[in-house]
Amino acid sequence: MNKLDDLILFVVDRACKEGKSNLSRFEVFKIIYLIQIESLKFTGKSFVDDARFVRDKNGPISIDVYKAMDILKEKGYLKLDIIENKKYGHPRHAFSLLKKKTKFDFSTGETIFLDSVLSDLFKLSQQQLKEIAYNTEPMKEIRRREKSGKILKGKPIDMKLVSLDPDILDIYTENA
Repeated sequence: MNKLDDLILFVVDRACKEGKSNLSRFEVFKIIYLIQIESLKFTGKSFVDDARFVRDKNGPISIDVYKAMDILKEKGYLKLDIIENKKYGHPRHAFSLLKKKTKFDFSTGETIFLDSVLSDLFKLSQQQLKEIAYNTEPMKEIRRREKSGKILKGKPIDMKLVSLDPDILDIYTENA
């Protein structure tokens, strides 16, 4: 199992512990995207290297995350339920944990970081997750280029646009 697989299972496991019995594929995409953004803001590095994101009609998605979720489902770690969802007009692909992983390959610092970020994100609706994703620097840049009205579907999201948090920048500057 790689770090992306661990991250997906960790996210679904923590969601369950926070009282969410499942997460939609949409939620997993947005949560992992926002974990990547927060990691870049506070450490200058991606949390996982093997999750590239592209622009889709509902914001950032990752084929890497999509494929990893399907493999985890095939290996018996995740369960997929397709639930009718009249609110959004299409079925909800709801993922829940079938088999728990006993040990994740994260450092203590990474686990604390994830718990901190996830505790805030799990409180949000899908719409709120989408709004936060759209307010990130990479998505703002893509949306700026979409002013003509055409969605740049499939366009890679440039994570290099994420700036270090000003407080972190101050710490680095003070110690230089």
